[in-house]
Amino acid sequence: MELELTGKRALLFAASKGLGRAAATELAREGAQVAIASRGAENLADAKAHIVEETGVDEDDVRTYACDLAEPEDIRETVNAAATEFGGLDVLVTNHGGPPVQPIAETDVETLDRTYELVVRSTVVALKSALPHLVEGDEEASVVNVISATAAEPLPGDVLQAAFRPGIYALSKSLAEEYGPQGVRVNCACPRGIVTDRLEDKIELLADREEISVEAARERRAEELPIRKLGETESFGRAVVFLASPAADFVTGETLALDGGWLDGMSP
Repeated sequence: MELELTGKRALLFAASKGLGRAAATELAREGAQVAIASRGAENLADAKAHIVEETGVDEDDVRTYACDLAEPEDIRETVNAAATEFGGLDVLVTNHGGPPVQPIAETDVETLDRTYELVVRSTVVALKSALPHLVEGDEEASVVNVISATAAEPLPGDVLQAAFRPGIYALSKSLAEEYGPQGVRVNCACPRGIVTDRLEDKIELLADREEISVEAARERRAEELPIRKLGETESFGRAVVFLASPAADFVTGETLALDGGWLDGMSP
């Protein structure tokens, strides 16, 4: 399938590792220019080297920006810098680190505020900053908001995800309605069970809690999924590329579950 991404200009937040880096890599593989943003300069340099090595693209087609999602001005400056250097934007992928997994009894107001800043505020600021650039383009533009599948099916003892991430679903649907007439599609990519550093940490915690081996804990996580295996970040990246591409030109306001069949439906 021709995804028609050659020459498209994409900005991805929280993209120096894991899911974000995988999405950036696959976008670059399809011919897009990519700008990746994250806090750490060293991680950004490693991510750029990985993307260039994996895809063979020119180094000038991969830009990096140090950006702290807890600082709204950092986000605005990153969007404006990427749009200026690329001469516009066609694709925005919002992403953020996962909030702590904890029950309400262990959740204080300070943690609640930090999670709001990480999940909701950073996404809203990125969207508000990027949408004018996306609208200005000559062709259709796309937004993909990365949100955990557990937001649509909250788990016990995971109050922070349950409190904030469903709001991104609703926000995406609202923006799809508002910006569709202006040529911008807005969708959510919703992972679970994909092997990242965060999932590996959860697997180790499960092993410690249940007093089983890490391998047994990994198999237990895989058994939660109808597909009976954990996903690879490359699979996630390819799905994001599809949502971002003109190949998905009739898809907007949707939530795509990338979870091996874990979630029965995607209605938050």
